[in-house]
Amino acid sequence: MVSLWSDLRVLARGTYLQYVARIKLLDDAIIRSNEPEEVLTYTYKNHDLGNRFIIPWRKIKGKVRRTAMEKMRGLGISPDCHLKDGLCMKCPCCILFGGTGDVSAAKVGYNLLSRVLGDTFISTDRVDTINSYTANAVDEKSLTTGQALMTLVKAPAETEFRGVITLRDPTKDSAAIVRDSLLRLTRVGASTREWGRCQTTIEGYYLSDQEETSSYELACGEPPSLSADADLQLPSADEAFRSFAEQCESMVREFAGTKKSSAKKEAKGRKKTGPEESEE
Repeated sequence: MVSLWSDLRVLARGTYLQYVARIKLLDDAIIRSNEPEEVLTYTYKNHDLGNRFIIPWRKIKGKVRRTAMEKMRGLGISPDCHLKDGLCMKCPCCILFGGTGDVSAAKVGYNLLSRVLGDTFISTDRVDTINSYTANAVDEKSLTTGQALMTLVKAPAETEFRGVITLRDPTKDSAAIVRDSLLRLTRVGASTREWGRCQTTIEGYYLSDQEETSSYELACGEPPSLSADADLQLPSADEAFRSFAEQCESMVREFAGTKKSSAKKEAKGRKKTGPEESEE
């Protein structure tokens, strides 16, 4: 029977924890890719799905990571670690969400692959009409409007999205961190100062030696029965961050040591060959 791991390792061991999450918009949201007038929809060939609102995983991952980093810094763990070029490459958030060593603040010689994977979130209902919102600027003295007109296309309030977030090689600590960070997701979209208020809930989970489901399968129909996330009996987020931080330090030392020993072996190999035996 597949269970959560008790320790953290560099190499993957083929265990996947998948959270099935639901995001409900409490306010209109602007979900765009490049232009302010653009809202993301996709027309699926599956006739039962048709045209749906979508939220790409990259838009959710960044916000989930930031909620995790806020919590981590509040606990005094890696207080200077931040996106995008200020990653420390050794804290729980760097280990879970990944990073590139040569552009980080640490300037280390290794990269970290993300252990948190995700799918495109798909709206539970079809898109019939897309509403727009027009805003203009008003001069405070003359009380007249100028030429600064802007049309925003938005996903309406009460739209619900379902998606799958996958954690590779989960431990109780990493599972608790990801769960807490998901539940802290309260705003989505391109403009979150006055738009995009949302409520995130976790419907359940799968724990297996492979990925069991996807957002597309969720949109096509109800998945096989989910297990309640309470059954995982996870520690609190505070405990999880502190415990996971200790494991991260041990793993990074092991990883950095392996890289150094490999570099020394390569250097010795070059010395042994000598200039006459080296390849041109």
